[in-house]
Amino acid sequence: MRKLFKPSTSKIKWQGSSDVMRQALDLSRTVTSRLQIFMVVICLLFSVVWVRLYQVQILSQDEYQEKLEQYTKKYQTFTTPRGEILDRDGNVLVANRERLAITYLRPYGVTSSQEWELAYQFVEQFEIDASGLKTRDLKDLFITLYPDQAKAKITQEDWDDYYDGKLSDNDIYLLKLERITAEDLSILDQNTQEAFIVKSAIDTPPSGNVKIIKNDVTLNEAAYLVEHSDQFPGFDIAINWGRVYPYGDLLGSLIGTISTPKQGLPAEKLLYYLAMDYARNDVIGRSGLELQYEDLLKGNRAVYDIEYDEETGFGKLIEIEAGSKGQDLITSIDVELQKQVEEIIFKIMTREANNPYRKYMDAIYVTVMKPDSGDVLSLAGMKRTSTGTLYNDPVSVYTDAVVPGSIVKGATVYMGLSENVIRPGEVIFDTPIKIKDTPAKASWKNLGNVNDLQALSMSSNVYMFNIAMRLGGADYVYNGPLNIDVSAFDTMRYYYNQFGLGLLTGIDAANEAVGYIGTSTMGGHLLDFAIGQYDTYTTIQLAQYVSTIANNGIRVQPRIVTHATLANTDIVTYQNDVTVLNVLENKAALKRIQQGFRLCVTDGLCRGFLKGTGISIAAKTGTAQNFLTTPQGEYVSSPNSNLVAYAPYEKPEIAIACSVPNAWNEESQSNICQEITANIFTAYFK
Repeated sequence: MRKLFKPSTSKIKWQGSSDVMRQALDLSRTVTSRLQIFMVVICLLFSVVWVRLYQVQILSQDEYQEKLEQYTKKYQTFTTPRGEILDRDGNVLVANRERLAITYLRPYGVTSSQEWELAYQFVEQFEIDASGLKTRDLKDLFITLYPDQAKAKITQEDWDDYYDGKLSDNDIYLLKLERITAEDLSILDQNTQEAFIVKSAIDTPPSGNVKIIKNDVTLNEAAYLVEHSDQFPGFDIAINWGRVYPYGDLLGSLIGTISTPKQGLPAEKLLYYLAMDYARNDVIGRSGLELQYEDLLKGNRAVYDIEYDEETGFGKLIEIEAGSKGQDLITSIDVELQKQVEEIIFKIMTREANNPYRKYMDAIYVTVMKPDSGDVLSLAGMKRTSTGTLYNDPVSVYTDAVVPGSIVKGATVYMGLSENVIRPGEVIFDTPIKIKDTPAKASWKNLGNVNDLQALSMSSNVYMFNIAMRLGGADYVYNGPLNIDVSAFDTMRYYYNQFGLGLLTGIDAANEAVGYIGTSTMGGHLLDFAIGQYDTYTTIQLAQYVSTIANNGIRVQPRIVTHATLANTDIVTYQNDVTVLNVLENKAALKRIQQGFRLCVTDGLCRGFLKGTGISIAAKTGTAQNFLTTPQGEYVSSPNSNLVAYAPYEKPEIAIACSVPNAWNEESQSNICQEITANIFTAYFK
């Protein structure tokens, strides 16, 4: 049969060919095939790149040009006014005022030497204060202006060490500073020093931004600069902002301070603030509420683009973002009451200045608070300096701790009733307690039979001693050892904590102190603990303690700021809500404490000034042993006087805590806090 197709045969004649040749030819064919595939892939990749380049350079040119400008342009930001701080009734405690400032924006192409000339020219017409320059500043200036003379301070031996790597550039600079003498610095006249201040302001980083050369410029200075602007290229007039205090230094340490543009960001928190998008010369809160509420008070900065005129080289600012004022803080402070409280204790301090029996009384602490909300209406810490000058330090009510004395007995009785170591109305015979090898412990006088209410109203130490001994499981024998269960210390501290004693109150202010927390577990110290002679507390803790009693056992966190609003509006942007920290469960025991405090005013040790007000007040006094070392090195006894109170008894509106360290000496004096507290109640309710 005829074949239609011939079988395919290779045209290569392998006859006589070696296996090596056959393998070489196969390899050549394989390489050629792979090379062709590789070339195709390369062409495809180039096509992708070409398409992408076409998209970027042609189709999306405008978009990427805009991004390039965005990332390469230098923007200038300006601080906007901070929020105001107001009292609870809308009275402005801290406001802003406009201040004129002279600024400088470096014209394009201006050299450093030209700016030195401008600086000298500037100080001839504008007053610059050079009194703040330190010796180090002047030495830096000398090295800058007289480099050859400064270089001559370095010996050949120093240079040899430098070239041998033993000294660094910084070491050489420090040697120059060290060897510059006062005679060398005498060449720097007043004009030169003032010009140095101007040049330093010009060179403040970052470069290319507007620099503030002089703040608080007068209208005459501003007018002169405008009229002679051609003589001061790059200089301009701008509006800056500063704080103003309508009530002077009232509550100064509470409100706090802000930095100046020259001070800028604090060095210890520089990286933090830079990470938060602050500029180095931004004005920020440095202390008090200004620092505590920096995030609310600071405004949103205005942003400007800098454009330069091609002909003159002068820069001009183009607004990008207008910026906005910071939020206003509304505080719980009653500024009128604050003024009255300060006046009351100022008069007391002035009147008693020459009393030989109050010669160590150099401070009075007062806190006025609303029991149900924790609103702090007034904080006053009147202090006397060693020279006799009086000043108010309101933050001391939460930073300075005192020995409280008998005012804590309300917490002790509550504990005794809650732990069932005493019964409501139980009578205990008030007679001195004697522990082996220790002095007798007694009340201020032998009170005889007293129940729990009388123990509070007449301030029986012995009643509290019995509560403490029963709590510790002590088997008391007159003049015998006192063995107690040391866990009683923890139990007592737990109950005191429920009233806010020995804990941070949570007030929205920095640097609140706890006070001293005792560590000894001796039996006698448990007795001291029960009458307020062991741990120490701040006045704000004492205010929280009495507020908890007044508020039917509900302990509320004190607050200074209640809320924040958008500037010049009623729109609330931040709310510092009333915070309940804990609630006392034994209402029957709490009622006994309230009755005992009321009895103290009607028939006990609190009568007199408080009863004479005609206001329904509940209170507890406290005298605490205290000692001090006089300037002459003498160790003397000078007890504290304390008092806590609230009113009206039936429906409390305010609570007051008053502490006077070292209130008297040598001869017992009346509890000065009674007069102070009575006057405050009268001022509030009149």
